[in-house]
Amino acid sequence: MSKLVTLFLAVFLSFSLHAQRWSMSAGAGASMYKGDLSDWHLIPHLSQLKTLNTAVNFQLRYQPDQAIAYRAKLTFSGLDGDGANYLLPSSSFSENKFSSPLIELSGLVDYNFKDYQANRNLRNWTPFIYGGLGFLFVSPEGVIDTPKTYFTWAIPFGVGIKAQLNNRVGLQWEFGMSKSLSNILDGQAAWGEQPKIFTLNKTDQYLQSSVSITYSLISVYCPRD
Repeated sequence: MSKLVTLFLAVFLSFSLHAQRWSMSAGAGASMYKGDLSDWHLIPHLSQLKTLNTAVNFQLRYQPDQAIAYRAKLTFSGLDGDGANYLLPSSSFSENKFSSPLIELSGLVDYNFKDYQANRNLRNWTPFIYGGLGFLFVSPEGVIDTPKTYFTWAIPFGVGIKAQLNNRVGLQWEFGMSKSLSNILDGQAAWGEQPKIFTLNKTDQYLQSSVSITYSLISVYCPRD
């Protein structure tokens, strides 16, 4: 009986080690607010690009197989908006400005379009898409006299490219958006709306892009035929 248990544990541990990879990463990039005080149709104007903020992020990733990865991501950045940069007609906030720190904690799922594995003999790469659920902290100042702190949910999603340089180190670039489930990231509600911590109507959002360096903590896969 003890030999059977030992054999079972050996097989289970062997499968676990060959079917998973943990990695951590740190990255830097930029973020930009899109909402009542800064909006556009397809691409932002040069004046809106001037509201870019530096962003840094830290991530922990678990990859159970070559196609799927799960990530916890913590982002630190800021948001700035100016009603004078609103390019769409009939803006009612043309004289308003705001700035706010931004912290986002999110859980993400990546889908890799190519088999992505750590192998010291391969420099493999893949494009991927991601989506998940996030939790935002903001404290807008400028629109209102006294800054208020808000916590709200968000839906982050986007695209990216990741490349494994060797069996430990990799690079990742991603571009995406976090669509908040509120209308008060800028400290005020949309025109004709009431300030709401949770709403699906006329919500604020922000765009983000970053480059990260990843380091694999466990990097073992079964050899491929």
